Amino acid sequence: MEKLAMNEFRRQVGEYVNQTYYAGKAFVLTKGEKRVAALLPVAMLDRLKELEAFYARTIAESQQAVITSTEGETTSK
Repeated sequence: MEKLAMNEFRRQVGEYVNQTYYAGKAFVLTKGEKRVAALLPVAMLDRLKELEAFYARTIAESQQAVITSTEGETTSK
């Protein structure tokens, strides 16, 4: 991802939105050296949401497996 100063982004917001939409470029918006936001294609955002949901399901399944395993140990003792 390319770094982009906030003041430059403000000056040419339409240009950077077009680059994001048409060329699929992603930008990290900065104030000084601090990263403050990101501009990314919607397809990338959708993929991040899918990964987030997958991660949440994986954690939930893992926790359920631990609970089931623990319950099995307590009933067999």
